[in-house]
Amino acid sequence: MHQSYRFAITYFAIFGTLLLISGAMLFFSKLGISFESVQTFYLGNATGFSQAKSSFGLLETALPHLGAMGLFTFVLGHFFLFASKKQKQKTIKPVIIIFIAALLDIGSGFFIIQGWTIFVWVKIISFLLLQSIGLYLLFILFLTTVKSIQKYAN
Repeated sequence: MHQSYRFAITYFAIFGTLLLISGAMLFFSKLGISFESVQTFYLGNATGFSQAKSSFGLLETALPHLGAMGLFTFVLGHFFLFASKKQKQKTIKPVIIIFIAALLDIGSGFFIIQGWTIFVWVKIISFLLLQSIGLYLLFILFLTTVKSIQKYAN
């Protein structure tokens, strides 16, 4: 692997990790992690003076997230082209799962506001999958780069 790729991949892994951690912090502070707190975030609460989310409001949030998360998972998956064959095989399923989890995470709010409360659980689970698998893949990517640097140095 060329040295410039190693630097790019290392920076991507570091900034990707920061992106996922800051996204988790925002999620937990705005929505919470319980069924009730996520449901209240989307459906509102008269006693808490919070309004229900609208389809238009969700669309305004979903569109940039679709682009950003799609690009993030695409780049993350493609950086594994530089990994060993064994690591590529280990990461195929997690990359597919992270794409699906991102779509479910972004789209579940639309179903929640339509009254499909089962999607509150889909939102929580898909978010946790997205975060955990994303961090796992970034860690593998970082280790692959470090091993490549060590090979190059020797």
